[in-house]
Amino acid sequence: MEIPFLTNFIEGLKLFFSSKRLKWFTLVFIIGAFLITIYERITVAFPALQLLTLFAGGIFPTFFMVAAFLSLLGLTRLVADEESYRRSLISTLTWLVISIVILILLLLVRTFFNVLFIGIGFLGWIGFQSYFAARNSLGYAEGVKIEQKSKLAGVLYGVIYVANYVVIVGAFLVSTVLFGPALLWIIVAFLGTLLAAGFNFFNGLILAKERDKSTGPNIAFLGFFVSFYSAYFIYNVLKGFDPSLDLVSIAISVLFILYTMSGIGSTLSSRAELDTRWKLSKELAATTTFFLASGYMFVDAMFSVILSSFGDPALAGAAGDAIKLFIFPFVALFMELNFIRKSRKVSKEPEVPEEQPVESEEEPAVEEEPEEVSEPVEDEEASGVPEDEVEEETTEDSELPDEESEEEE
Repeated sequence: MEIPFLTNFIEGLKLFFSSKRLKWFTLVFIIGAFLITIYERITVAFPALQLLTLFAGGIFPTFFMVAAFLSLLGLTRLVADEESYRRSLISTLTWLVISIVILILLLLVRTFFNVLFIGIGFLGWIGFQSYFAARNSLGYAEGVKIEQKSKLAGVLYGVIYVANYVVIVGAFLVSTVLFGPALLWIIVAFLGTLLAAGFNFFNGLILAKERDKSTGPNIAFLGFFVSFYSAYFIYNVLKGFDPSLDLVSIAISVLFILYTMSGIGSTLSSRAELDTRWKLSKELAATTTFFLASGYMFVDAMFSVILSSFGDPALAGAAGDAIKLFIFPFVALFMELNFIRKSRKVSKEPEVPEEQPVESEEEPAVEEEPEEVSEPVEDEEASGVPEDEVEEETTEDSELPDEESEEEE
């Protein structure tokens, strides 16, 4: 039995394992993500080692930025080999050393450094994560068939709508009581809770209008997804940074990264197969994804290090989740409105085939050709001479020779 959620998830990740080169890039990304996580916790515990996180963590997004640029030029073979992992290892180590030099040069131009890693890597990944998460959530309910004007469907939508408020508000209240965070983070989490609840309110209004249409299940699923996504961010903001290796938080973070990679992979791989002028290679798609993801993790780790040096280390690391908490509802609302607009546009297009029975009218014209046999009759009638008179004339003409013969005798 095929489960659409798991099938789409796995299909999207296939991009990153479709060749030896892409498998190698994926391995380097996993190693980099693990090391950035370790460096972050070591530096929070020992603030004097900030340069360790800066250079050891920043080398990976810089490496993938260079790899993406070379992929754009069609020179990916210089970074990783398609046939041999050993040659890929040698090339990668060489480019990692070059990436350290590039990172040092970027630090000398701090504005350019901030634009690349904070503006593009950090915020770009959050935007991508929000966009593809919302798009996938809308797509997972495509196969759901609900009879129009069904009372059961209306009850189900109502239960989901109320449950979303319970999840959002419950996450804020429970996390506040459990962790007792500082007032600043309570205010940040409260504002994020209001945004998430506001999205659920508008989503409920849209769902009430679309409840009898095919888009209803998609909208309901998106509201359900956003509420749990926001609840997780609220929880992280109020919990703060845990210097120990919290396996649950790490597992959820990895799941969200894979979830976004799946969405990006499915979109970019489909774009790579299109025969258009602007054709995106799979290598460029993968390296760009890894640059954004590793760039986000690197900047988030630096935020943790900087905040921990100014106050309680337990409150560090909430910056990334706080920004996600504010951005995600807006992106989800935009995706929802765009989804409804496209669905209405598509629903009007099926009227075109109904105007095509022109072909059926042309076919009888071929069948009517045998009727042309009756044209000689029409010519006779058009001559105005009756058939009887024609026959009489012929008979009279035939009788004349007989009469003449009799007279001669």
